[in-house]
Amino acid sequence: SIPEQPDSTAHRPRKGGRRPGPVAEKQRHVVSVRLTDAERERLTQEAERYQLSQGEVLRSVWLQQDTAARLQAPPTPEQARQLAQLAGMAANLNQLTKLAHLGQDQRTGATTVLGQMHHLLKRLAGEGS
Repeated sequence: SIPEQPDSTAHRPRKGGRRPGPVAEKQRHVVSVRLTDAERERLTQEAERYQLSQGEVLRSVWLQQDTAARLQAPPTPEQARQLAQLAGMAANLNQLTKLAHLGQDQRTGATTVLGQMHHLLKRLAGEGS
């Protein structure tokens, strides 16, 4: 004999729990960060102090920062070239200074290098072309 079923409709399990939020808000990405022992200890202490996960502590600090104000963008290729020129001019100025200390008149050379440095520093600062 076949056991009787009180209800002939198919059994559907009830969905429990919270409804999922929008996919865009889901934290799906993992980022690794290397820390020293001291940094790891501090992060662990902060997380315990505020009863948050380590990720929540890092996110809360990062999201409150104006990253652009704290991090300097790398120099453009033109700025890198100009900085290399400036370093070369500084080396020339040091050589001229050394020669001047040996009693040789280097005023003309020093004036030329200083003028070049001044012009290049103005260009690096965006004051001129």
